[in-house]
Amino acid sequence: MGKRLLALCTVFFLSLSVVLAQEKTVSGTVTAEESGEPIPGVSVRVKGTTIGTITDIDGKYTIKAPADSKILAFSFIGLVTEEIKIGSQSKIDMVMTADLKQLEEVVVIGYGEAKKNTFTGTAVKVDAKKLEAKNVANVAQALAGEAAGVQVINTSGQPGTAPTIRIRGYGSVNGSRAPLYVVDGLPFNGNISSLNPSDIESMTILKDASATAIYGSRGANGVVVITTKRGSSRKSDIEVEAKFGTNMRLLSEYDVISSPEEFTELTWQGLRNKALLNQQKSTVDPKFNDAVQYANTSLFNTAEGISPFYNMWNAEGSALINPATGQFNNGITRKYTPESWEDHLFDNAKRTELNVKFSGGNDKSQFYTSFGLLDDQGYYINSDFKRYTGRVNVSHKIRSWLSGDMNLGYTRSERNSPGQTEDSANGFWYLNNIPSIYPVYIRDEDGKLIEDKVLGGYRYDLGDGNGSGQRGFSPLANPVATTNFNVDERIVHEVSAKGRVKATFTDWLSASTSFGLQFRNSSRDRLNNAFYGLGEGRGGSITKNKYETFSYTWLKMLNFDKSYGLHNISAFAAHENTLFEYKYLYTSMSNLADPFGRELNNGVVSTPGRSYIEDYTLESFFGQVKYDFDEKYFVQMVVRRDGSSRFLGDNKWGNFGSLGLAWAISKEDFLSSVGWLDFLKLKASYGIIGDQGTSYYPGYNRFKVQNNNDKIALSFDYKGNPDLTWETSKMLQAGFEFQIFDRISGSVDVYRKDTEDLVFDRRTAPSLGYAIIKVNDGSMRNQGIEFSLNADIIKTHDFNLSFNINGAIEDNEITKMPIEPATGEPKKIDIDSYFGRSEGRSLYDIYTTKFAGVDPQTGKSQWERYYYETIENGESVKTTIKSLHDEAEKVPEGKEIKKELTTDYSDATRMYLDKTTIPKVRGAFGFNAGYKGISLSTQFLYSLGGYAYDRQYAGLMGDNTPGNNNWHTDIRNRWQKPGDVTDVPALTAGENTNVSSASSRFVTKSDYLALNNIRLGYSLPSKVAEKLSLKSVQFWVSGDNLWVFSKRDGFNPITSEAGTSSVYTYTPLATFTGGLKVNF
Repeated sequence: MGKRLLALCTVFFLSLSVVLAQEKTVSGTVTAEESGEPIPGVSVRVKGTTIGTITDIDGKYTIKAPADSKILAFSFIGLVTEEIKIGSQSKIDMVMTADLKQLEEVVVIGYGEAKKNTFTGTAVKVDAKKLEAKNVANVAQALAGEAAGVQVINTSGQPGTAPTIRIRGYGSVNGSRAPLYVVDGLPFNGNISSLNPSDIESMTILKDASATAIYGSRGANGVVVITTKRGSSRKSDIEVEAKFGTNMRLLSEYDVISSPEEFTELTWQGLRNKALLNQQKSTVDPKFNDAVQYANTSLFNTAEGISPFYNMWNAEGSALINPATGQFNNGITRKYTPESWEDHLFDNAKRTELNVKFSGGNDKSQFYTSFGLLDDQGYYINSDFKRYTGRVNVSHKIRSWLSGDMNLGYTRSERNSPGQTEDSANGFWYLNNIPSIYPVYIRDEDGKLIEDKVLGGYRYDLGDGNGSGQRGFSPLANPVATTNFNVDERIVHEVSAKGRVKATFTDWLSASTSFGLQFRNSSRDRLNNAFYGLGEGRGGSITKNKYETFSYTWLKMLNFDKSYGLHNISAFAAHENTLFEYKYLYTSMSNLADPFGRELNNGVVSTPGRSYIEDYTLESFFGQVKYDFDEKYFVQMVVRRDGSSRFLGDNKWGNFGSLGLAWAISKEDFLSSVGWLDFLKLKASYGIIGDQGTSYYPGYNRFKVQNNNDKIALSFDYKGNPDLTWETSKMLQAGFEFQIFDRISGSVDVYRKDTEDLVFDRRTAPSLGYAIIKVNDGSMRNQGIEFSLNADIIKTHDFNLSFNINGAIEDNEITKMPIEPATGEPKKIDIDSYFGRSEGRSLYDIYTTKFAGVDPQTGKSQWERYYYETIENGESVKTTIKSLHDEAEKVPEGKEIKKELTTDYSDATRMYLDKTTIPKVRGAFGFNAGYKGISLSTQFLYSLGGYAYDRQYAGLMGDNTPGNNNWHTDIRNRWQKPGDVTDVPALTAGENTNVSSASSRFVTKSDYLALNNIRLGYSLPSKVAEKLSLKSVQFWVSGDNLWVFSKRDGFNPITSEAGTSSVYTYTPLATFTGGLKVNF
């Protein structure tokens, strides 16, 4: 018996050892990539089996896997599912990343949240990761390229300047086109640049009526919903972020004549051609008899050419220029070389950003606190932007049924922007236009610099004949001097605060009230120095402006949310009232005792000051109902009634609303067998939205107080229109969203927006006592197609590669022109600069003269001329049709409209060129790649099919008077002798003054491809971070706005809404940055 028992035990233990040998134990810890914290509740299973476990509260797990197990799978809602080979490992730690697709399923929309897959409208979410990839001072700049149909226009590279944002085209002709910003649930009336991008959790762009109608009259141009970061109930977290970089002028500039010798040769040739041209006249001035002699004697002659003060060579007249070649003689040397204006105006600058954040909480209270510093210096000398921010977001569960939260933000900013006024002292205008013969500093007759015994250094050249020559280019100005000695400083203090209390009565009924306010105090000091520029003759001057805004919004809401089986209903009713107040103060003093003193007591001559207050109020009643059946069929209805103080009588109130429908068709049984289709939703919406974006008191007559011999007098200032009312937009959209193969997702939207009752200025008869009155007249249509596509090309545990692209095909059309009072009929055309507005055309259809090349025999410019002939006194008389679109109808009956070429610009005919500055398609694309802890992302912007009027190029291709302006290098292709075939006219020293006048010659393609952002990052492995007693560590380098490829070097179509170039634009900054983020 004992032997049998021993044998049985031996068999049992041998069997047990075999079983144990067929299993192996694997353990480890699961942490989050972003925070480095352990994640409880993660599912850990052996792939292909039912064996599994979950991580404990410290993120730890232990699992017994069969010996032949190959792969361990980790999964958790909201995180990317990860798989890893087990091999011989007994300890496997896993770092899990957020699944952006799942996170984006919940988006912040009007007065609440919605699952993206159940939303009937169009909302695009830009999360914190995308914001962090870009180094921007203004959060709106980060929207560039993130959503189809959203245009971000950087009108200036001056640090701290806000971009212009357009959503789905042009919302108005004369009213506001800007979107509404909503911050933490309430409309934001402050300055968006006061927000620190590092404090932003997400930004959601709302585009269609279903998404924006809830905001009524303020949502007509789209809505940007901003959510700031909050604390969580997990452990406390400390984050320190530091960025160090440089701002530089990297984008290309126009190719201009940079050699003083070449500029002088071109000027000489122009003078010679001027004399030759004058010899063809019936009466010839004797001075033109010898063209070469005229050019020699006039070249450095204040009356006819360049001031002799700027002759920097050791020769003049015939000894300087070889008449046979029109070029400098051999052996000519300079007395001096003019300084580089570029080197004196521009320099690489530093960019420093520091952010410290504290967050955390428990089940009852959560907090988020941050402090931020930004020192963003511009490459243009003495331009910069400094911002100091602080934020506290707190939420607390007071009782089981009562909760509250509070958001408080403070910003102090300083911005210096001297030398950027749109006049002849603008440094950017100087750089492109000043001839290379002009120096920064004055020289004596030997070419030596003259010391400035008052200010130190050397005396600047103002070209005013006072110690220097009478400069043909921009006399009385020198941007290097004024930028160094003038001051243009803005200091802004901004406070935003919001509090909310919510009472939950049942699990389906709650009520809340929110109160938010913004206060902004902006002071601007402008000092014009007493030594150079505009302040010289006044003994210097100081001007102080003060701008102060105050606004509040009070919201009261009642919410209902209940399910009845498969029927889900949510609704709310609300009341909101808003007040906005603006205060302005101006005062100025001149003849300063201390030339650099910035207080008013420092001056003795005063300029009459002024101040005023403007305000408006808006009261709103609104509600929303959402219904869905089984999260498959969705209906959303919105109604809103707004009352505005801007309008009078019955026009004060406007009614708006929308209806949205959606169908998650992929949930239908007939598609359940389609394995590659993960999700497909069809959607449509229609709504009516208003816009009150006009002046504060458009309905009221306004008068101004004047001094009449020290008596009070009132004079008429503005004629109000009591019948003025809202601009109204009817918006229709249809589209679909999809995801296939668990790798590819995207959307397509088709929309149409018809805006009626556009606000126009109507001219009136002078006898009425006023010239203009605002009226509702005219209508416009914006329509288009938007698309987006995201593809995970490679997706493994260690490596991922994805591609994204979006685009918008936009069309704009004026469908009804305003009435012409003289005829009572709609206006045929309204000409605005280079554009013509007429029915059936867009806002930005180019309307100008048509350039017809250069006459090969004379070198003169030619334009197309339309005309008709009549007989007067037995002779044929040609009558020019100046504007083809409207005047062609006025041609006498029976008269034929004819066309010819003319060299007289005054006879040229303006016409539509069938070209518009609105591109056929524009958008963005990019790549994202990651390998273990290394990440790389790129973003490119593109635009195709549009045109633009290049003002700067036109100015550089003129027939300038001697020394008046520089030339583009294309001037080398000019006409020089009979028979030359070219499109660049001859130089004649200003005789052909219209060669650079507006025409199709300066219309160019506005296609572009821009590298907007590139970022290379590395996250330290969690094991290494733990050894350093840290949760996570990230390093990165990035570049922003690095490169733009366009039709012409220097031409940047991204800086203008209309696509035209500006001669005064601060070229956008190119920024290189290195960063470090540490979580404790």
